[in-house]
Amino acid sequence: MIMEEKLYSLDQLEALASGDKAFVDKMVDMFIQMAPESVDRMVTALADNDLEDLGAAAHKVKPSIDMMGIVSLKQKIRDLEQWGKNRTNTELISPLLDEVINTLNDVVQQLKNR
Repeated sequence: MIMEEKLYSLDQLEALASGDKAFVDKMVDMFIQMAPESVDRMVTALADNDLEDLGAAAHKVKPSIDMMGIVSLKQKIRDLEQWGKNRTNTELISPLLDEVINTLNDVVQQLKNR
């Protein structure tokens, strides 16, 4: 069996929790619920060409991505946020959003199986 690379790190969350495992579990559960909602909002915003809302949705999920230690998305979610708000690099938004969505979906699966 191949060990899948962990796409997240709970180190920061665990440090914040000071050993409170229930708190860590609660935050992980909240992320598992919230991530798909954020993905749906960004997909809908892009489909509606509402780039401002896409940027706002990216902004909303940004602290969670940082807290869950999803390093691969740290800059990508900030790019989506800025590009959406400023309506810049619009041709790059869709492929970047696909990457963010795939990673978030993988992280959610990994967290569910942790």
